[in-house]
Amino acid sequence: LEWRNSPTRRLYVPRSRLAPAPARPPSVPSPSIPLGAAVTSSHIRFSSPLFFSLIFDHRMAKRSRKKKQRMPTLSDDLIVESLCRVPYRSLCRFKCVSRSWLALCSDPDIRKKSPQTLSGFFCYARDRDDGCCSGLLLCSGWKSSCSGFDDYVVCNPATQKWTVLPDTGEQPNVVHTFCLGFDPSMPSRFYVFLFVRDSSRDLGRVKIYSSETGAWISRQHEWGDSIRLKDDVVPVFFNGTLYAVTSGLSLITVDTEGTTWRKIRMPHRSLRTRFEEVEVFIAHSQGRLYATHIDFHEDNVLSVWQFEADGNEQWSLKHTASITRLLGRRKNGYNEYYQVISAHPERNLILLTGGMGDELLAFDLDNQEVRAICTLEKYFQAPMLPYIPCFAEWPSDGR
Repeated sequence: LEWRNSPTRRLYVPRSRLAPAPARPPSVPSPSIPLGAAVTSSHIRFSSPLFFSLIFDHRMAKRSRKKKQRMPTLSDDLIVESLCRVPYRSLCRFKCVSRSWLALCSDPDIRKKSPQTLSGFFCYARDRDDGCCSGLLLCSGWKSSCSGFDDYVVCNPATQKWTVLPDTGEQPNVVHTFCLGFDPSMPSRFYVFLFVRDSSRDLGRVKIYSSETGAWISRQHEWGDSIRLKDDVVPVFFNGTLYAVTSGLSLITVDTEGTTWRKIRMPHRSLRTRFEEVEVFIAHSQGRLYATHIDFHEDNVLSVWQFEADGNEQWSLKHTASITRLLGRRKNGYNEYYQVISAHPERNLILLTGGMGDELLAFDLDNQEVRAICTLEKYFQAPMLPYIPCFAEWPSDGR
């Protein structure tokens, strides 16, 4: 059976498939159908399943042709722009769709723009001058004159390229603090913050290096007197602002231009009445800043605060849970303690280390569950710096 593209859309069928015409009254003559003649729908009984099947198939085919005609086609540029916004892990899955998608998703230009997620950690940092921010590393090295850690390099492990920073102009033997600032959404530039200390170890000035200008700018900070950084808290950079914690348990911020300075009270200050030394950690996840604290005296109770940057600059307590109880056991004296090392950038997960077996743990804030990821090496040392690969091109020395 087939349809012919004639104006009347007649149907040609074999004689053996035709149903016999019903008996008609004498007044209405029965139509004669010669063998091989063109047959219209009037020759087929309306109760015949063949008739309804043919009509249904015809209408569906007609609708399908209309849908195909209305379906807009995307240009290659729009498809590439859409795929560039897909996480890299999903991009790898799309390669299994077809050969054309395999070739398209394997394009290195798409991979460079594709957003990445947490891939691992850098451990055993040799010096506090070393640092990691998203996909870049800040490293210090010896000059040939052996005058100290004078050479500072920002490198990208994913592309194996690096940039040597120009001389800071500071005395080589004075201990200062360097912080790296890099935002994967703007991969064409990075920043380095240098906290210059005076003879009393208080902060005096802040120098900021921009990869766009290739030079340092110096600013006198506006945080007040007697400002010292809390050395065991790794600063955080996102949305063009660097966040650090002082020894007085205040959050200090500065932008990349050195024009906006803020000093905010940390929620941990209320804990000083109970503890002489307060464990502090800050991290950013899903565009928000978080602060954490673990109470070692009370079954390792983890508290998580979120910074409400709505103009009031207040902290709000979001989660409280005992890590020991969630693991289904009782605290084993002071030998069992935990330390927050990171927050997942895309999920409500807090990553911790510690316990009796030196494990790496993941705490799901939504489900209030803790699970072990792996066992760390025997002589593991903090900090663990989260690493998010970045394949985008950025200014370098070409090496």
